[in-house]
This record gives sequence, structure tokens and C-alpha cells, in this order.
Amino acid sequence: MEEQPVAPVPGGEGSSDPELRGIIIIIPMKPLSESKSRLSKEFSEADREDLALGMLRRVIGAAKSASIGSFWVVGGDSRVRNATRNAGGLWLEEMGRDLNDTLNRAFDRAFAQGNAAMYLASDLPFIKASDVHSVLQSSRQQSNISLAPARRDGGTNAILVPHGTPFRAELGGKSFIRHLSQAATMGISVAICYSPGLGFDLDTPGDLETYEHMEPGLIKRLLPRRTPQKEG
Repeated sequence: MEEQPVAPVPGGEGSSDPELRGIIIIIPMKPLSESKSRLSKEFSEADREDLALGMLRRVIGAAKSASIGSFWVVGGDSRVRNATRNAGGLWLEEMGRDLNDTLNRAFDRAFAQGNAAMYLASDLPFIKASDVHSVLQSSRQQSNISLAPARRDGGTNAILVPHGTPFRAELGGKSFIRHLSQAATMGISVAICYSPGLGFDLDTPGDLETYEHMEPGLIKRLLPRRTPQKEG
């Protein structure tokens, strides 16, 4: 497995704030060529790749600005690897059979190093450092699991799992309910985080239209060199 050392960041292991110490932010990625297929009528394949990478960079930027521990990006391709390393993060090859298997293996790796694990979705165009902090604050010094629901499809866009908590990611449609049910079955306390930048992931043409109204010029900023689509 290919790794690069990560420089310490403020709020990492040496932080005097116990809430910021010992947390790994984990961002799973597909190869860019497999990203955002539901936008194939709106964007060329090259533009979908650039759009996915642009959103990943926003998520990485929020993670870095939050100054919480370190961040890992798991999976993807050479462009994802380079973007991660250029931002000072650790890039890891795909670990498992699918998204959930990969994420759970990454959780276990973080736990084995004595850290808590925070999952962030890679396609959150409005995310800011304050959203990342809100996940942490809702956990009450990592005494709860924190879940941030997606607003549209019942998915889950962020999860904070305290070190050693036997909680498994079950991402996908309606995953928020599955995560709540799992925690209830296990008797694990859960906090729900409704921070604005965590609710809106970008997947569908309807998302494009809605988000352009929310932040005019968003797509141009994420995709400054958009290729004109051919008719038909």
C-alpha cells in the first residue's frame, strides 16, 4: 500500500485541545472516470472528472482549515493521489470490496493508531471548516457517534466514530436510518448534526440547478474550463 508521510497540522496529535487531538478525517473516492455518472447528459466525461476533483478539493480545504488531526483520502486514481499529497494529506489505495468495506477498513486502521475516525463525503460543494467543527462539537468530546444526514436522499454525509467504538458504515440510499438503527441496536449514543454545508451533496441534474441558485457561479468555480456539450 502506497503512503507518504504527513506533516503535522495544528490541532493534531500535539494539540493542547483534547477535542482536536487524535482524529483522522477519512474521505473515500472512486476513480474520477467512474464519478458523477448521473450527470452524463450535462457534462462530458472529462468535465465530470474535473467536477469530482473540484469538490474533493473543497472538502480537503475544509478539513485542513478545521485543523483537526490529519486527513486521508482512500481510493481514486493518480489525479486524486496527487491532489491529496499536494494538500499535505495521506493517500491510500482502495482497501476493500466496495465503499463501505473500504471505509470500515480505514476506520479500523485509524483505531489501531489510537485515533477517532471522521468520515466526510467527497462531493460537498458548500462545506466549510465550521461544518467539520460542528460534527466534532455534536459528539460532546467524542462521547457520542455524530451523524450528518444528507438532505435529499436520506444518506449520510459525515460520521464521527470515537476511538474503539464498534460502529460500521452502511453508506448508500437511506443510510441515515440504517446508521441510527445500528446505533440503537448496539446501545450507542448518537448525536445528529445538521450543519448546512454537510447536507448538500452533488449528484443529480436537479442538484445542479438548486445549488446554482444557492451560490450563483458555483459550477463555473468548480469547473472553470468546462467543455461545451455536443447536441444530440
